[in-house]
Amino acid sequence: MAIALWYCPPQGSVAYETLQMLIFSFQTLFPDSPVFEPHVTVTSHLVCNSKDDVNKILTSCVAAIQSIRSHQTAKKGRKGQASHTVAAPLVSFNGCSVGKQYFKKIVLECNKNKILYGVAQVMREMYVEIDPETRSSRAATWVHEEFHPHVSLLYSDIHPVSQASLRVVQQRIEDALDVQLVPREKRKGSGNADGSNEVQMRWDFDVSSSLSWNIPGTFKVVNCVGPVQEWEVLGRVDV
Repeated sequence: MAIALWYCPPQGSVAYETLQMLIFSFQTLFPDSPVFEPHVTVTSHLVCNSKDDVNKILTSCVAAIQSIRSHQTAKKGRKGQASHTVAAPLVSFNGCSVGKQYFKKIVLECNKNKILYGVAQVMREMYVEIDPETRSSRAATWVHEEFHPHVSLLYSDIHPVSQASLRVVQQRIEDALDVQLVPREKRKGSGNADGSNEVQMRWDFDVSSSLSWNIPGTFKVVNCVGPVQEWEVLGRVDV
């Protein structure tokens, strides 16, 4: 993961407080797990070697999100859609899962959002892919095939999670998000394309959750080397 780019809800917002509460709650259920800030990882493995690089990355985040939002607004105008139509939030959720991987032990799965995906592709192309001849195509392939935005609620090596703990996880998420969790069946013939082989349990929400955030939000460049408690925020910018 090395150096990653996060998009975080504003501190003090309903999204931030609800997600942080769930993270603390699951840490009490799995006491050896670390506490961390709620975030979506936009991309990781950033080429970032100095404070100037950090500032360039954050400046590019602001420019990218402004450019992509303007482009989306212009497209709506050409299609005759009302300019006052409320845009979907950058981060919203449609389900959750308990996985096998340490960093995806409990996650909320995000709805697809064109602006968030666009920012991820731009940042990947500019600051991760270093070959000028292939960076554009590699970033496009990555965002369509490998980018699965989510908010982690627990980091843990525990596997499998006990049935009793699964019931607690389900109840706490249902209570916090005011939804019912409906078990999702693995699609036949999907192989690993939908991530089914990486999860122990996956649920869909029975209704859309109001938990989300759009803009304002905060981009953070984070050094994720070493134990979670040693991770360091190298820079941040509010949008």
